[in-house]
Amino acid sequence: MSLKEFLHTYHLTLNQQQQQAVQTLDGPVLLLAVPGSGKTTVLVSRIGYMVLDQGIPPQSILTMTYTVSAAQDMRQRFATLFGPEYAQRLEFRTINGVCSRIISCYERMTGRKAYALMEDVREQTALLGQLYHQLTQEYATESTIKSIQTAITYTKNQMLRDEELDQVEVDGVEFPALYRAYTKALQQQQKMDYDDQMVYARKILRLCPPVLRHFQQRYRYICVDEAQDTSKIQHAIIALLAQSHQNLFLVGDEDQSIYGFRAAYPQALLHFEKNYPNAKVLYMETNYRSTQEIVSAAQKFIEKNANRHPKQMISTGRSGPNLRKVFLWKRKNQYTYLAKVAKEATRPVAILYRDNDSAIPLIDVFQRQGIPYRCRQVDCGFFSHRVVRDLCNIIRFAAQPCDGTLFLDIYYKLGAGISRVAAVEAVNRCTGEGLTILEFLSQCSMLSPWSREQCAALQTHCNRLLSQPAHQAIYRIVHYMGYGKYLEERGGDLHKAEILETLGQYEATPLDLLKRLQELYRLMREGERGGEKAYVTLSTIHSSKGLEYSHVILMDVAEGILPKVPKVGQDEDQFDLYQEERRLFYVAMTRAKDELWVLSFQEEDLTSSFTRELFPPQFQEAVQTRGEQRFQTGDMVRHKTYGEGIIRNRVGDIATISFASVGEKRMSISTASKHHLLDTR
Repeated sequence: MSLKEFLHTYHLTLNQQQQQAVQTLDGPVLLLAVPGSGKTTVLVSRIGYMVLDQGIPPQSILTMTYTVSAAQDMRQRFATLFGPEYAQRLEFRTINGVCSRIISCYERMTGRKAYALMEDVREQTALLGQLYHQLTQEYATESTIKSIQTAITYTKNQMLRDEELDQVEVDGVEFPALYRAYTKALQQQQKMDYDDQMVYARKILRLCPPVLRHFQQRYRYICVDEAQDTSKIQHAIIALLAQSHQNLFLVGDEDQSIYGFRAAYPQALLHFEKNYPNAKVLYMETNYRSTQEIVSAAQKFIEKNANRHPKQMISTGRSGPNLRKVFLWKRKNQYTYLAKVAKEATRPVAILYRDNDSAIPLIDVFQRQGIPYRCRQVDCGFFSHRVVRDLCNIIRFAAQPCDGTLFLDIYYKLGAGISRVAAVEAVNRCTGEGLTILEFLSQCSMLSPWSREQCAALQTHCNRLLSQPAHQAIYRIVHYMGYGKYLEERGGDLHKAEILETLGQYEATPLDLLKRLQELYRLMREGERGGEKAYVTLSTIHSSKGLEYSHVILMDVAEGILPKVPKVGQDEDQFDLYQEERRLFYVAMTRAKDELWVLSFQEEDLTSSFTRELFPPQFQEAVQTRGEQRFQTGDMVRHKTYGEGIIRNRVGDIATISFASVGEKRMSISTASKHHLLDTR
C-alpha cells in the first residue's frame, strides 16, 4: 500500500517532514527533531511502516533507546498502534542490553567465560570506598563516591587514553590513581561494571569477526533514539553493527545534548555526513508543544549557539502569554515567592532548576508551610558534600571544643597557620578537662605569635556562634573564621554555604540547624509529599528532559548557577561547557506548553547573562517585586541601629523583626526604608 493508505489504515496524522522521515528507509539517515516535534511517534510509525507496509522482518530491526523504561514505553506504543504480535517480535533495547547479548554470543562461540557483571551498585560503592580510604586515609562521603562513579563512566564512555585520563579531576581525590586501582581490582576479581560491558563488546566486535558478522546479519536495520545523548563508545559500537548494510537511522538533536558529564557525544551528529558519506539529513522543525511566544524565544536563544545544524523551529501558531521575568531583590527571596505561588496554584506548575541543591531550601519552606509537592529523582548528595560536612563539623567542634577527631578534620581549613605537629600535640594534651584545644594552641610555643592570636580569636568565634541564630553562625564561619577563604583558594563551591545560610534563617541556633538537616535528609529520601493533591512538581532540568508542563518556572537563573560556566575567558573545554549550559537552558524553556516564568535577581553579580539575552527591553513582561517582595517573612535584614535580624511576620506595611541584639521590634517597612534605616542582608 502507499504511505497515504498506510497512514489512513492506522489513523496516523503526520506532516510532510514526518512523512519523509517515515518512508526514508535505506542507507544512513540522521533525523534532527526539535523539541515537541513528535519524534517518538515518527520513530514508532517508521518501524510500523517498515514491517507492515514494506515487509521487513521485525526481528531484523534493532531499536536502541537511552533507558530501559524508554524501551518499554516504545514497545507499548508500537503495540497500541500496530498490535502486540509484531511488538513482541521487535527488538527494543538499551545499548547496554545489546552489549550484554554481544558478550553472551562471544561466550557461546568461543567457549570462554566473560567476567561476572557487578549488578549491585552497592558492590561498586563498597569497592570504591575501600580504594578511596587506601589512597587518602579518609572515608569517602556519599557525594564523593557519586562523583567518582560519574568520572569512571565518563572515562570509559569517552574512551580516554592514558594521557587524557590524567586530566580528569574529582574534588578530594587523585582520580587517575584511584581509577587505575579500581580497574586492577576488577580484573583481579574477574568482575566488570556496566560501562565495561560496552568496552568489552566493542573489543569483541573489533577482534572477533564471527561475532560481528552474526549481529550484522541479524540486524539489517538499526534505529537509535536520543542520539545526542549517546556516548562516544556507544556510537563506535553502533558504527560497527551498521558497517555492512549501512541502514542506520539516528534520531536526535544536538541542541538538546545536556549530558556531557555522562560523556554524551553530540559531535557524532555534527560529523554524521563525514562519517557516512552517503547520508541523508532530515528535519522535523514543527513544535507541537509550546505557544508561539515560547517557541520564538527559544529559537532566538539557541540559534546563537556554535557547532549546530541550522534548524528553524516553528510553532503551530497557537498564541499565549509573553514570557515573564519575575524580578526578585535577592536570591533567597525566591523561596518565599515560590511558596506563595504554590499556595495559590489552581493548575499544575513545574519548578525547574539546574542542580538538586536548589530544591533543598524550597522543600524546607514547603514542608514548614504544609505545601504539597512532587519531586522527581531527588539527590541527597548535598548533605554529605565536603563543604556541608566541614561547616557542620565546625559547629560540632564549637559545641565540643575538646573533640580531637573533629579538630583534626578542620584545623587546617580555618586559616590560623596551625601545623599538623601542633594540632596533634594539642589533641593529645587536651583530654576534656582544663583548656580547650584552641585555648591550648593560643598559648603553644610551637606556633608563631600570629597563629596564637588567631587560635584565641577562633575560640572566641566558637563561643559566640553557638548562641547566634543559625544563619549568622554560618556567615561567621565562612566570612570571619577563615573557611570561605580556604574554599576560594581551592576553587570550592560557596553555593553550598549559601544554602546552609538560607536554611539557617529559620533556626534559633546552629545546633538546631544540624537537627533540621537530619530531618530534611529524611524528607528528601522519602521523595514526593502530597501525591495527587500536589499541583507543584519540582525537578532538575536534566530530569525534566522529554517531559512537558503547562506552566514552567525556572528558578535560580543566576550567574554561576545557570549558567554555571562564565561566557568570557574560556579555553576550548570551557567553551564546550558553556555551550552545553545554553543547551540546558533551551531544554528548560521548551518544557513549557503555555507559560514560562524566569526568576531574576537584582543582587550584585547574580543577574544571569541568559536572562539579559532572553529579555531585551522590547521583549519582556516583568513582574517587578523589589518593593513588595524585598521585605518578606523569613528575610534576613540589617537595621542601622539594631543590627542583624529576621522578619518573623509582616502584615501590610508593618513587620515584626527579631533582632539578635534587642529581641523583637515592630516597625513600618516604608518608613524604615525611606530613611535608610533598614536593608536586606
